[in-house]
Amino acid sequence: MTRGLVVVGLLLVATLPLPATAQDVSGVLFDDRDGDGVRDPGEPPLGGVAVRLYGQAGTGGVDQTVATAADGSYSFSPGDGCYLITPVDPAGWRMSQTRDDRVPQSTPGYLHPVGRPRFAKLDQGIQNLQSGSYRQSALGDSIAANFNVFCGSSPFFYNQQLQSRLGCVSGVAVTLDEAATLGEHSDDLLVDDGAGLNNVFAMIDVQPQLITLSMIGNDLLDVDPGDGGTQADVNRAVAEVLDARQNLQEALSALVSEVPGAHILLNTLYDNEASECNPSNFHQTWIPIVARILRDLAWGQTRRISIVEVAADFAQFDQAPQCTGFTDMICLFFLDQIHPNEDGYEIIGEKIWEAAGGASLGTQDILSRTAFADVNYGYVRRVRRLLPTEWETRNGASVVDPQAALDDQDAGAPAGISLGNGSQEFRVSGFPTWFDEIQIVRVIAGVRFRTAGAGSAVDDLYRMEAAITDQFRPPPGFNYSPTDWNFYTPIVGGGGPSQPPENPDYPNAETLVVPNVTDYREVSATLTKNPILPAGAADYEWPALTHEDLATTAIRVAAAPEPGAAGDDDYRVELDYAWLDLYGWEKERPPQVQNLRLGRIPDGTLDASFDALAGAQRYNLYAGRLSTVGAGNYDHGRAAPAGPFCDASTQAAGPGRLAITLSRPDGDAYFLITAHVDDVESPAGSSSAGIEIDRSQSICQ
Repeated sequence: MTRGLVVVGLLLVATLPLPATAQDVSGVLFDDRDGDGVRDPGEPPLGGVAVRLYGQAGTGGVDQTVATAADGSYSFSPGDGCYLITPVDPAGWRMSQTRDDRVPQSTPGYLHPVGRPRFAKLDQGIQNLQSGSYRQSALGDSIAANFNVFCGSSPFFYNQQLQSRLGCVSGVAVTLDEAATLGEHSDDLLVDDGAGLNNVFAMIDVQPQLITLSMIGNDLLDVDPGDGGTQADVNRAVAEVLDARQNLQEALSALVSEVPGAHILLNTLYDNEASECNPSNFHQTWIPIVARILRDLAWGQTRRISIVEVAADFAQFDQAPQCTGFTDMICLFFLDQIHPNEDGYEIIGEKIWEAAGGASLGTQDILSRTAFADVNYGYVRRVRRLLPTEWETRNGASVVDPQAALDDQDAGAPAGISLGNGSQEFRVSGFPTWFDEIQIVRVIAGVRFRTAGAGSAVDDLYRMEAAITDQFRPPPGFNYSPTDWNFYTPIVGGGGPSQPPENPDYPNAETLVVPNVTDYREVSATLTKNPILPAGAADYEWPALTHEDLATTAIRVAAAPEPGAAGDDDYRVELDYAWLDLYGWEKERPPQVQNLRLGRIPDGTLDASFDALAGAQRYNLYAGRLSTVGAGNYDHGRAAPAGPFCDASTQAAGPGRLAITLSRPDGDAYFLITAHVDDVESPAGSSSAGIEIDRSQSICQ
């Protein structure tokens, strides 16, 4: 590893005369109902949100804030110069992913090197620049270092461009750590070798304000099966991808929590073989999946990381197949064929600037653009946080006060989990599924934990992960395919330089950046499932989790011992709580069914009649025990004495009324009717205090 330090002031701000006419930056903020970063018809605007523009124009500094109009629009007219645009996240909302839609190179207006506008932002960028000093660290592999012997690009070109433009924005000196090293794998980020800055431990030591990262390509380089690989070769390559996902989750989550003043920019992975629209089958089918993994890793952190959307504007041969993006961006000299040429690195330079929320106008812009009319930002609302309701231990784990892991309102009381050097684990599950009005777009799984005890975590380590099924790993002999590989979501640890066991780069290195956690630490990740590929489709579809998926989701704390660990580390993992955050939007809930009346038919059956509900698709009848209600509870769901009768048959019962017939259950019972309108179930009723009856009992979803 090598260490480089470059200091730049106003590299791009010369004494050139600037036009006197004002230039415009404008865009719209919107409720991104599908989370793709693109405003689709019908997606509502977000009005009243503050947007800040900060930078340097020809007449001096510019620092303006406006509120979006009712239609979500905003605009500035700052003049030629360099600027950062920073929307202030509305409370309860998270910026959606950077748009990654692709178009053919021949699309009108699709110009090299800017392609499509793909904006994100630096949450702390303006504040940090105003402090008077700013440190930028470029981490990663040969792409981050701009390696290119044959095709004309200088080392660290695009990071130097970002450094220069940030200096242009602020008028302060920006220092750049040229830390990225040729040949580095994601494992190297987790190795504290003391030889340079290209690892997480060094970043924790130096505490920069901005970290850029390009990493994952080398993880695949030595195992890429190309066109001639067997299924065993594909399995080995996918195992490396999944190991890299774990490594990057551990690295990114550690940077987020241990370098709190830094914003992070993460590159997606382009397909070098698609430069002339002729990639191998493995690249065509798997590189888009790797790019999506990187996007999900960035989005799901407790503090959102910005994606540098490189993959979308480099050439890609999709599944249709069709070639999109800019071709001929790779150095095809016979000793290379991997790295971008000078034109390719210019694309990365523009994408990294947009990921920072950067906009340059007039002489400062690479195309001398005088206006930006599409600096748009989508947001997704956190609709609800779900907590687990059940726990269990497996394989010899022990736990003290396990119920504490189910409660986020117990003043930090934890479940104390003791693992070991085997396969011990503690699981939480039973996440609520009855909020069917919530239209799920994204789900983030998270944990809040610390470690305690007489000893410390040395080699009997731990990992935390989530899965939407009970199966956290594939069965022995499993063959991966592009639509069947995603068995779990890593949250803490579990990858690391000593993994995968069949091909470790550093067999004796640890899997955790911060194994001993004194104060509570929160870590999160985007919970995902397998993509699907409809017949004839150009791209994979990434289905949102369903409420049925939530019903089977578990989060576990599991033993992750290093090879040869003795099992004598005397510590425990203290889990304060685990959670699932649901992001999306809500349909309107229908009103409850009114005027329920019970009658007895001569044959002994019961007749439950009620007012028909406008727009109802189906009706459900629930029965519970009166004795349970008398004790202050309800049992008309899974423990009901009869039913429930979902999508029950109805018949007319007079003007505006319907009826359901049923056999009388044993014992005294109460009855409730619900209706589904637009696939949302109505309330079952309310108590005398006006509080809705226990929704967990309404299971006819």
